[in-house]
Amino acid sequence: MAIPLQAIEREEAFQRLLYRSVTLQKTVPGAMLRVEAPGFNWAGAAGLRDRVSGAPLRPGDGFHAASITKMFTATLCLQLAEDGELDLDRGIGAYLPNSVLDDLHVVRGLDRGRFITLRQLLGHTSGLADHFSDGRPLDDGRSAFMAELTNDPERLWQPEAMIDWTRDHLTAHFAPAAGWHYSDTGFVLAGLVIEAVTTMPLHQLYRAKIFRPLGMHETYMLFREAPTSFAAAVVSQPYVGDLHYGGLRSISADWASGGLVTTAADLARFLQAFVEDRVFRDHRSRQSMMAWRPTGERGVSYGLGMRHFNLEELGAPGFGELWGHTSFLKGFMLYWPSADAVICGTENQSEAAGVFSLLRPVSSLVPAILRLLAPG
Repeated sequence: MAIPLQAIEREEAFQRLLYRSVTLQKTVPGAMLRVEAPGFNWAGAAGLRDRVSGAPLRPGDGFHAASITKMFTATLCLQLAEDGELDLDRGIGAYLPNSVLDDLHVVRGLDRGRFITLRQLLGHTSGLADHFSDGRPLDDGRSAFMAELTNDPERLWQPEAMIDWTRDHLTAHFAPAAGWHYSDTGFVLAGLVIEAVTTMPLHQLYRAKIFRPLGMHETYMLFREAPTSFAAAVVSQPYVGDLHYGGLRSISADWASGGLVTTAADLARFLQAFVEDRVFRDHRSRQSMMAWRPTGERGVSYGLGMRHFNLEELGAPGFGELWGHTSFLKGFMLYWPSADAVICGTENQSEAAGVFSLLRPVSSLVPAILRLLAPG
């Protein structure tokens, strides 16, 4: 059967977009993209897997999911709630010991750590500080925790150590449910709750309840388990400016907030299942994750482990909305209802400003992708 000319032109346009990303943005080593829409599926890549080897990036290579991991952590919590193993609205002091929670969340002399709920952790409304980005920046612009990662690059971080670091260096922002503040620390606590109620390692729970049932054979937890296949072991390396971020063992600190390695195909497989309501037994779980709350950033709201972008407010009238999750390393796993399209990929460079500036903090690729997919 002949391929319609329009489809061929669209494929060529997507490939040009990837090449443009890595040629115009000199700091971007490589970019990859997978698009799945009615009557149109395409995957491509451009540039290098990493700057050291000079190996070309391929569409099936793995990459660091970073904060896209949060949607999987939230999904796991909702599944466990369906199983009756935890309660999203119960204080996490019911699951975690005082040694973890004491003095972690103190506002106006009141220690509220034990009363924070999982729903607040997953929705970034706990008031907890974010160990990754909070605190006074250093002279070179790095956060204090980023300096920890780069100064001791071989350290394997345990989640309790990240909580201790936050307690020792940062203070909470507001009482639980009194505002919105992005917190990787909150997702580390959520991961600890998951392990406490199941008595299983987090990476094993991901595999048992999400990855294996959905056929996500290339996704795994970096530094906690071996790659699940030869393909999964070939990983595109992310950079933060000139820093080879993917080469730091200390990024084991990402854990439940950002520690997965995945592929664009696996992300698309998950998001398609989520869109079709095949991830949960009870459709109300999906609705809970998509209960959007303003973040204070124009056009951006947040559910439980999910970002929502109002494209009308972001200067794209007629484009509707996007939802899913994005990452610090310019990865994205997004659904565009207007075209019934799943869009997954990465640029693997956190400091790339890009030539398109419609969406933040979304890869600069995304606005151009939407224009190419727009019906009509």
